[in-house]
Amino acid sequence: MANLSRTHLIAGGAAVAVLAGLGAGLAAYVLRDTQAEAVDHRTDDAEAVQGARIAVADRFPEAQGVDFGKTFVHWDGEIPSVCGEVDIVQEQDGFDGPERFVWSQGDLKLEETDGSDALNQSWSDLCV
Repeated sequence: MANLSRTHLIAGGAAVAVLAGLGAGLAAYVLRDTQAEAVDHRTDDAEAVQGARIAVADRFPEAQGVDFGKTFVHWDGEIPSVCGEVDIVQEQDGFDGPERFVWSQGDLKLEETDGSDALNQSWSDLCV
């Protein structure tokens, strides 16, 4: 009877060791996968911001300067939306200072050009 208990104890210890090893391996895999996703999102964010910059430059080719302020990317599944501030310097510009913008799926909304209502709607839909 004493040998049976000792056998159960050894088997239980071995099972605990195996489960601990599996848990550590799974934790390492999840950490590595999470780090890889973070790198992918930084790359995807940079590409999305570059797309927004191109869209603004294309919409205002006559601008003397385009200065971006705070920008961020909000993801809705696989769809990025770039939200932020931009100061577009033009010769006959009555507006001075940065204005908010939203760029998503090729559509650019600017506060001064498209109106506050249109921008506010896009901002609440895509940037929050």
